[in-house]
Amino acid sequence: MNSNILYDYFSEIIGQGEKVIFLPAAGFSGKEGLNIADYLKGDFETHMLDLPGLGKGIGLQGRITSIRMANWLREYLDQKNIDKASFIGHSMGGGVLLAFATHYPDRIKKLVLLDQGHKPMPRIPKSEFGVFAYSFPVLNVMALLIGHPFLKLLRPLFKESNSENVDFNERVEQFCDAANIDESMYVRKAIKEEVGVTMDGLNLMFGYYNLNLPKMLKRIKVPTYLAYATFKNVSDLEYNNTCRYIKKLQRYDRPLITYRPVESGYYVHWSDLSLLEDLKKYLK
Repeated sequence: MNSNILYDYFSEIIGQGEKVIFLPAAGFSGKEGLNIADYLKGDFETHMLDLPGLGKGIGLQGRITSIRMANWLREYLDQKNIDKASFIGHSMGGGVLLAFATHYPDRIKKLVLLDQGHKPMPRIPKSEFGVFAYSFPVLNVMALLIGHPFLKLLRPLFKESNSENVDFNERVEQFCDAANIDESMYVRKAIKEEVGVTMDGLNLMFGYYNLNLPKMLKRIKVPTYLAYATFKNVSDLEYNNTCRYIKKLQRYDRPLITYRPVESGYYVHWSDLSLLEDLKKYLK
């Protein structure tokens, strides 16, 4: 380990027992995993960790690669004196975990991916980056070529939107309608702590965009639980894409992967409460 590299983290810890690390999707703090942490707290100590540059933790500088993501998470384990743990990640958080599993499989007991890894990152990643996604391919090239000066120019585009001026209850209702999920205390808390985008956060987004997620999953070396959204009755296009990629993945002999379809959209852990019991059984 390079002792000259220092990272600053922010995590909230709930429960006691074996260690579990939760990483959220872009736009949320680690609190996105609060319903999971609460469900597991009798048997597991869950660390809900903010992603670097997307929350209260300090971001990563320079070009973000899979090994840099992996080293960031490895250092958190080292700081907490955790030799080995189980990991749960949603969306971008799951992408960081696939990077970690690629480089440090010996630090992982079990890996849980929430709607991550089975499909490639779309060139227009609307589910992750909203309307901004339409310009993402071009901006990605510019970020790779120019780096920090370009991110500095790009950051003003992410000034907090009119959502701050919208009544909070209305924001929650709009989010739940768009995500096709029921409102809950956990969804409200997660939206309450939505994180803004910093230059370091943008840097992480571009690094994530360039990961080959299906390739990483196909080469997985640790027990992995893939809870994927079917998008049935949510989006015909995503339903057909999901079926195609899951069948493609299952053609490979991957006995380490357990598949768990969830008949919902993107936010599988908020859509199907029975998933929480299945996760607990898997981790135990």
